[in-house]
Amino acid sequence: MQELRNSPRKVADQILLVSDQITGTPIGRVVNISAEGFMLLSEEPVITGSIYQLNLTEPQCTKKENPIRFSAEAVWSAEASQPDSYWSGFHIIDIDSADILYINELTLQWQTK
Repeated sequence: MQELRNSPRKVADQILLVSDQITGTPIGRVVNISAEGFMLLSEEPVITGSIYQLNLTEPQCTKKENPIRFSAEAVWSAEASQPDSYWSGFHIIDIDSADILYINELTLQWQTK
């Protein structure tokens, strides 16, 4: 399969939770991430082609108090081997430049996927 990403994703080395900005409903946990996109593990499938308004939080972080707020398009979704689990790929389409820098700083020491 041809790689379509411009920047390599980093394997999440800590817990990063994703929730819906509007409802606050937890959606899932980040598996890998870059400033351009991420893969999510969730209990519910996402609707591919849909745009989501999301928050990204680090539950164990004392460095950043506010969540990273962004919009992302669900590019793909597939059932995981674990029951009631789904993998989903997202392309980040709107994020503050300071939050991009924060993601890059956060993932600097993480292993490249």
